[in-house]
Amino acid sequence: MKFNKAYSGLINKLPPSLINEAWKRLISRKKSPMNAEEASAVNPLVESFLRHEVNRYQKKLKYQRKSLPLFKNSLNDTDMPDRETQTQDTDLICDQTHKCPCFACEGEINCRVKKELDSLSLQLLEFNEKTFDPFIQEITKQLEERVNANNKLRSEINQQKLKLQKTEKLLAGLKSQSIYPISEGNPNQDVHLKDRPPL
Repeated sequence: MKFNKAYSGLINKLPPSLINEAWKRLISRKKSPMNAEEASAVNPLVESFLRHEVNRYQKKLKYQRKSLPLFKNSLNDTDMPDRETQTQDTDLICDQTHKCPCFACEGEINCRVKKELDSLSLQLLEFNEKTFDPFIQEITKQLEERVNANNKLRSEINQQKLKLQKTEKLLAGLKSQSIYPISEGNPNQDVHLKDRPPL
C-alpha cells in the first residue's frame, strides 16, 4: 500500500527510504494505529504525520548543511598549503539531478570528508616529523654515546682483569718459590729480582 496521491507534494520532499519508514511507523504505531486502508486514504492525521516527517527531514538537512561549513571553517583555520582547492571541494552543492532531493548527496559528502581527513592526517604526520624528529635524533645520539662509553669501560675493565690475573699468577709463582728453602750447594735456585719476568 502507499500514501494517497493527494499527499504527493509532501511525499516528494522525502527520500524513498523515509517514505517507507513513515508508512511502517504509521500503520504499526502503538498509540492509535491505522490499518493500510486508513493510511492510504485522505485523512487529516496522515497529512499532519507527513508534515511532521517532512519538517524533521528538512531540519536534519539544515543541520547537516550548517555543520559542514563549521567543519570547513575549522579546516581553514589550520595552515594548509592547498587551502583554495580544498575549500572549493567542500562547498555543498546539490543540483538535484538524482531522484531523491539532497539525500543521495550524503555519499558525496562522506567522500569529501574522507578526502579532508586524509589530507589532515598527512599534514599531521608531516608536522610530527618536523616537530619530533630532532628530539628523537637527539635522544638517539645520547643513547649511542652512552653505549659507546659503556663499551669503552667494559674494554678497560677486561684489560685490568687480564693484568690482575697475570699479577696473581706472578705472585703465586713467587710464593711457591719462597716456600722451598734455597740450598747452599745449589746457587741456580737463587732467584734474583732482576731474573723475574716483568709485570
